[in-house]
Amino acid sequence: MAEHSVSYNGIIYIIPNDELYWKRENGEAFIDKYGRLIDSKSKKVIKELEHKGDRRPVVQRNVVVVQPPEEHPIRDAAKQAVADVAYDSIHRGVDWAFDVGIPYLWHEHIVPFFHRTKETLTTKELKADAVIAKSKASTDVAVRQPKATTKMTQEEADAEKRKVLYHWLGMLSSLKKLHDAGEIDIDATLAQLTDPAMLERVNTLLSENPNLLETDKYIVLHSLLGRDLYEERQLIPIRAAEITTIAESYGYETRSDKTED
Repeated sequence: MAEHSVSYNGIIYIIPNDELYWKRENGEAFIDKYGRLIDSKSKKVIKELEHKGDRRPVVQRNVVVVQPPEEHPIRDAAKQAVADVAYDSIHRGVDWAFDVGIPYLWHEHIVPFFHRTKETLTTKELKADAVIAKSKASTDVAVRQPKATTKMTQEEADAEKRKVLYHWLGMLSSLKKLHDAGEIDIDATLAQLTDPAMLERVNTLLSENPNLLETDKYIVLHSLLGRDLYEERQLIPIRAAEITTIAESYGYETRSDKTED
């Protein structure tokens, strides 16, 4: 097995045997810039080549030999066991969080908290609106009403308030009778029913005491309006447009309609 001299980058390298020489010649190996014979596929060092006739500056290379870590079977087995247990614990923890922890937290705490907060805010808003409405109604009544000169019991006051409501309700119920009878004063009756002051008084009485109307009268008014009077014990105010709609439902043309014709 003869040595072979090969020139590369102005340097003559000594390839010690035929096998390595033919590897280089066949392209299976090559000489790198450090004068090493490198396997073309694996890029591993095959041989540190001797050289002569080097015209390049001398480059001192320190070859660091990396020793494989010393094997400790017991220590390595313990480390692997700890890693397996840690991985399994993390995996089970993640599964528990998504399958049990988060759904429990959502249904048992977050959703109830949201509902409680919403209910509290809604209740406070309704109470505030009721207090403001009641305060305004009380102020308006105090301004409109003269100073009381006669004392009445609550029962007597409720009876008189019912008379006001029943008078208004009687006129509302009479719209159809007036229409069927061909009476001409239906415009006057409708004007009284939709008078802003009258409607405000009716709404105030109904708002102050939801039980003021007797059941049969409540049913009549409910039927005429086609809706409930109260929502969550709060009065839905009666509007003039609703009274006009009732009149139109009987086939009566309101004053504005007649004017347009």
